[in-house]
Amino acid sequence: MDKDLKLSIINEGQALGVTLTCNKYKISRTLYYRWLKRYKDEGLSGLDGNKRNFIPVNKTDIDVEKAVLSLIKTYPHYGPRALKYLLEEIGHHISESAVFNILKRHGLSNRMKRLNYVKKRIVDVVQTNNLDEYLSGECWLFWITELGNIFNNKKVFLYNFIDYKSKIACSRVYQDIAYTHFEDLLTSVALSIATSLDMRIKFLLLDSHDQLMTNKEQFLKSATKAINDHGYRLNIKLVSNIANKKLNLVKSKYLSDCVEFLMPLMTKDSFDEIKIDFQRYIREYNVTNKLQYDSKYYSPIEYHNLKTNTKLVLPIWAYLDRTY
Repeated sequence: MDKDLKLSIINEGQALGVTLTCNKYKISRTLYYRWLKRYKDEGLSGLDGNKRNFIPVNKTDIDVEKAVLSLIKTYPHYGPRALKYLLEEIGHHISESAVFNILKRHGLSNRMKRLNYVKKRIVDVVQTNNLDEYLSGECWLFWITELGNIFNNKKVFLYNFIDYKSKIACSRVYQDIAYTHFEDLLTSVALSIATSLDMRIKFLLLDSHDQLMTNKEQFLKSATKAINDHGYRLNIKLVSNIANKKLNLVKSKYLSDCVEFLMPLMTKDSFDEIKIDFQRYIREYNVTNKLQYDSKYYSPIEYHNLKTNTKLVLPIWAYLDRTY
C-alpha cells in the first residue's frame, strides 16, 4: 500500500471514525494507529513502505515480555486475551494486541506452537528398583492422606506431589476425595512448576490402594490424557502402598512437617483461610526451608538447581495467594 493511500486512510479515520474506516479498508486498529504515529513523528516519509518492510519491535517492557513467556510455560493453552487477564493479576497492564505481538515475535502465535514450546522431550522409561539412579525431577510421588475430622468436625484430606530426589513438593488441602482435585493440583501446580524448573519427569508413582483408585482403568486413562495435554509423556506406575522404604521415608518426613503446620490452623473460621496459609507454607518450604541432602543443607529449589546446574526459580504465579 503506497504512502498516499495510507495518508488518505488516516485522514478518513480522523473524520469518520477509526473503527468504521478500519472495517472499510480491512485493516486492524493497531495498524491504523501505527501509521498515525509514524505520520506524526516523521511526516509523509514515515508512511513509506520501503522503509518499513519489517515487523516493528514492540516497545513492551522487558519484564512484561519475560512475564508473558513465563505464563506460557504454565498456561500454553491460553491465548492473548486470557494471558492479558493473568498479567493484570500480577501487576502488568498491556493490551491484548501487545500480548499477541510478543507471542508472534517468539513464534508462539497459535496454541500448537505454545504447546511445543513447553513440551518435554519424550523419554523411554527403564524401570529400576534403584531410585538413586533417577535425577532431580525425574521421579514424582503422589498420595492422599486423610487427616480426620479436624475442621468443624468434618474430614480434611491432604493431596501431595513430591519429587523423590529434590523433595520439591506441591500440596493442597481439600474436604473430600475427587479426581478433579488430583487433576487440578497436577496440571495447575505440579506440572507447571516442573515446566518452569525444566524438570524431565519420567515416573509418577501412585498408591494402588488410594481412594481415587476405585476405577483404576478410568483413573489412568483420565490422568494420562491430562498429562499428555500438557506436553508430557511419562510412565504412571501404581505401587502397593508405595512399598519401598526410601519412598516411605520421604513421604513420612514431608507429611509430618505438613501436619505439624496444619493442625493449629484448624481452629480458624474459614477453610479458605487455611488453604491460603498452607499455600504460603509450601512456597516457603520449597524456596527457603533447609533439608539435609547427604551431609549438606539446601532448600529443595537450591538442591535441584545444584544438581541440574541451573539457576531457575519458581514462576511468578507461585508467589501469589490463589483460591481453589
